[in-house]
Amino acid sequence: MSAKQRKITSSFGLVLRRCLIAACIGAAMVSAQTLKFTPLNKDIVLERVKEPPVADAQRADAIKTLFLEAGCNGNNLREQKTSSAAPNIVCELPGESGATIVVGAHYEHSSSSRRPFDNWSGAALLPALYQSLHSGKRHHTILFVAFADQGNELSGAETFAEHMNAEKRRRTEAIVNLDVLGLSPTKVWASHSDKKLVHELIVMVYSLKLPASQIDMETAGPSDAEVFAPLHIPRITIHSLTQQNLDGTVTGFRPDNYYDTYRLLCGYLAYLDATLKPRSHSE
Repeated sequence: MSAKQRKITSSFGLVLRRCLIAACIGAAMVSAQTLKFTPLNKDIVLERVKEPPVADAQRADAIKTLFLEAGCNGNNLREQKTSSAAPNIVCELPGESGATIVVGAHYEHSSSSRRPFDNWSGAALLPALYQSLHSGKRHHTILFVAFADQGNELSGAETFAEHMNAEKRRRTEAIVNLDVLGLSPTKVWASHSDKKLVHELIVMVYSLKLPASQIDMETAGPSDAEVFAPLHIPRITIHSLTQQNLDGTVTGFRPDNYYDTYRLLCGYLAYLDATLKPRSHSE
């Protein structure tokens, strides 16, 4: 194993290390070879993120346009009114079953002009993720949701959660939350993420030979994923914040890291679609 690959597990806990046994890795390699996803060209992905619109309404329009260009249209693309001036943008990739995976990211403008990508990088990736998955048949319906939050007020995520009735909550197998991306190699907020979802992410890290590590981000403010905790829906938060960032240091956007995270997410979502089983609803 190379030094780069060893870094993947350097900060992971016991739950993650259990993924590294030979049988698990061997099975993961086979599964990864049969997954159906087609990542976009790097230049296209980076072009979509490089100039974040200033106003939230403009960001909503831009995300909707990107979804349309990706092939998400008609009844599969819709706006959801929120308590803020801008709407949630929801793109649905239909699946064969009634089970659902939600992939969300917030898009509101940053309060700091020094960090223009923070609240845009995750949301700008959603149409590219849709585009990488929509050509193949899906078992799960995958909802890509750009949340219209307002800084530390998670109004977009809260609105979406409030509109999930008991049946929608029961059918939702996972929430994959994307926070700021592209500041460093992929990170996971493991202490606030479902163990199985973290396990599946590490399986794909090794299968695709891409870097990832654990950085918990309690000091970074609230996360959209936390809105879904009371609903007992398994969740995972994926980001790129380093300890340096959490201590207040502003670092630049790294295109190579951003594209690596995109590729990992393409494989991860395809893997979840193929492997997630209906969960127990005894709670």
